[in-house]
Parts: sequence; structure tokens; C-alpha cells
Amino acid sequence: MTIDLFFTLIRDALWGSTEDIPLELPKQETGILFSIAEQQSVCGLVIEALIHNNIKMSQQWVFKAISLLEQIKQQNKIINEGVVKLDRLMNEAGINYTIVKGQVLASYYPNSLLRQPGDIDYYCGNSVFDRALKVIKEQWGVTPERDGAEKHYHFNYNGVTFEGHFKLVELYGRKRNECFKDLIDCDISTEVDIDGHPIKTLSPTIHVLYVFLHLYNHLLKLGIGLRQFCDLAVMLHCCKGQINIDVMNEYLHALGMEKAYRACGCILVDYIGLKEVELGYTLTNTDRRYGKRVLNVVMFRGNMGHYNKLSGFNGWMHKVETTGIKLSHFVKFVLLAPGYSCGWLWHEFRRNL
Repeated sequence: MTIDLFFTLIRDALWGSTEDIPLELPKQETGILFSIAEQQSVCGLVIEALIHNNIKMSQQWVFKAISLLEQIKQQNKIINEGVVKLDRLMNEAGINYTIVKGQVLASYYPNSLLRQPGDIDYYCGNSVFDRALKVIKEQWGVTPERDGAEKHYHFNYNGVTFEGHFKLVELYGRKRNECFKDLIDCDISTEVDIDGHPIKTLSPTIHVLYVFLHLYNHLLKLGIGLRQFCDLAVMLHCCKGQINIDVMNEYLHALGMEKAYRACGCILVDYIGLKEVELGYTLTNTDRRYGKRVLNVVMFRGNMGHYNKLSGFNGWMHKVETTGIKLSHFVKFVLLAPGYSCGWLWHEFRRNL
């Protein structure tokens, strides 16, 4: 089946899988495979595995694959340049900040240029956030906008979208928000190499926790793509000697997110190929039952829940449909993180009154 081949190729691209891979792909199956990869934002990984294993495809798909792979690599190079420029700007202004997700996570991949890129996310504490916005406006000639966003301002510079966060994640509860804010404020940052430049980011323990919380937040709303699960898997693998599993598990418990993490962890272990010991938990049958529910949403809704929608992205029909999707996700996953889920639903209800 195409879906089985899809996950085999993902594992091969990430870990160098020794599984059997067909020598040739029929034209129709190739089209389905590329469609799945596009919906899940993992085209770079799938194409690299196809090329690495010398899998025969029709000439049409060979040309498309090579072109798409080159586009992904070029986009990564442009965004890497944006990260370096932002780092220089913030350092010259003496502003304490950190880059999160995105290109930092790409640096953990076997080939950082194969991860499909998005925007550049950075975080500044409240004490320096306004000054950072001012410096960006003065030096780059752009005006960051909020546009109703609850946690960040965004702007475009040289064709790259930046999101400046004054809050990294909303956990829909005072104690949970204060707990995570204390973690961020007390965190001792680390550095990763991007294009030969040391870029400051969160410590591996706190960063992997944040990557999961961001993933789960989007999963519960409208859906999330497999790329974010690959991000979490490669970070857990590459930083296994730096991540304090006991501390991570302690905070997952304090946030009421252990069950949610284990359910999502089933996808990392059973489908992406992460070793269970690197996940930090021993998975149960209950975890795997919920894990299949998570996977169904991931594969059906795709990246950021953009796929298999009937009403487009605007208008009252869109609002009705997205409300239905959110309610269905709440019912599916409420028992994985009851406090967080109920707080989120109440927040959505108040926001749409």
C-alpha cells in the first residue's frame, strides 16, 4: 500500500532504514505518494529517499521530484540567511532573544536542507520585546503587525516571514501558563550551528517540551502535519544525551500532558521509527489506541489542518465547519489532557461569542 511505502521512505530518509523498498513505482502510485508527502509537508524527505534508493519513476515525476527538491533546498538557504541576519541585528542591539522551532529543528535532520521550511520564529521576553520591534522597524524598514494574533507579531523581510513571540504557547490555565513561563524565563539557552553561525535557542529539554506543546495545540485545533512529528523525533534522537528525560516528564505531569505526549509518541515510535527509550516512556495498548486516533487526524487533515475541508477558508460556512472540526477533536482527545482541553474549548467559545 502507498501509505506503508510513504512511512518506509520517511524512516529511510531519517534513519537509513534497511526495510525492503520497491525498485519501481507505477505512475498512479507515484502521484498518490507525492500528494501525501505534500499534504504532510515532508516532500524533501520522501524525494531524497526515492533518489537515494534509485527507485524508477516515470520521466514526468523524475523532473518534478528534482525541481521540487531544489526549491526546498533554495528556500532553506534563504530562510537560513534570514536567521543569521536576525541574529546579527539582535546581537548588535544587545537584545536577549532565542530562535525556536524551524531552522533550529532542521539542524537536527541528517540533511538540514531537506526539511520543508516555513517561517522564522523567535522569542523575546516582555522586558525587551517592544525594543526588539522598534529595532526591526528602524533597521529593516518593516512594521510588525499583530492582526489578532494572541502570541506574536509578524512581518515579512526579503521574502521571509518572521514571527516575534512575546508568548510561546497558550496552555489555557493560569497555573499551566505560569509553570511554562517560569521554565522559559529560567532556561539556560544553548546554541546550534546554522550556516556556520552559532544561533541561540532554548535548551534541548525545554525546547523539546515546547515543540510537543506547539504540535499538540495545533492538533487539537484543526490538525497538524507529519513534519512536526518528524521534528520532534529527530530532536529527541539527536539530543538524547542533552535532554533530561526525568525533568521533561516531571513538567509534562505538572502540565497534565503526559497522556497526550505518549499518544503522539506512538506515531514517533511505531511509524517514524524513533526508539522507544528515546521517547522517555514505555508505551501501552491504551497509548497506541489513542495514537491511532491522532494518526487518523494527521493523515486526513494534513499540515495545519488545511486539507479535506469543504468550505474553503473564509465565510460563515468555513466558521461552521471549523467549529465542527474543533468539537470532534475535543471529543476524540479530551481524556488525553482534560484540563488543557476544557480550558481550550472555553477559550474558543468566549472568543467566538
